[in-house]
Amino acid sequence: MAPVLTALCRRAKAYWGYPEGLLERWADDLHIEPSDIVADTVLVAEAPNTTLLGWARISRRDDHSQLSDLWVDPAWMRTGVGRALWDAAVDVARTMPFAELRLAADPNAEPFYLHMGAHRIGEVPSEVVNGRRLPLMGFDLGRRQMCPMDAP
Repeated sequence: MAPVLTALCRRAKAYWGYPEGLLERWADDLHIEPSDIVADTVLVAEAPNTTLLGWARISRRDDHSQLSDLWVDPAWMRTGVGRALWDAAVDVARTMPFAELRLAADPNAEPFYLHMGAHRIGEVPSEVVNGRRLPLMGFDLGRRQMCPMDAP
């Protein structure tokens, strides 16, 4: 499954018209390992014929839930697949003891996340491109922050 998810990441990133050289620099960053799938919650959207339409990955951090990935095959963008994955990811994040879901967005995807109700809470440096800043987004999960003593 990891190679299929990786291939979709690369197709979706290329959709935004990034130069091939830059896409190559992102190759490691867009690579999904089987251990990533085991460690986190991975959601997939498939057509009835088992075609992968998109996928999302939610991670647990020390003080928040993290949307580590949300990718939609370019042929399925603007069809509701992204919204369905977002809604499912929020549902998963709400099972975690945190008040906020965070993500670092590609600047091209920031309007999607704003439309979903997230807001920009800052910026983070790109791990691949020196000097590039990525929008840091937050989404209120509608609950109070639990202290570690409250956790189940």
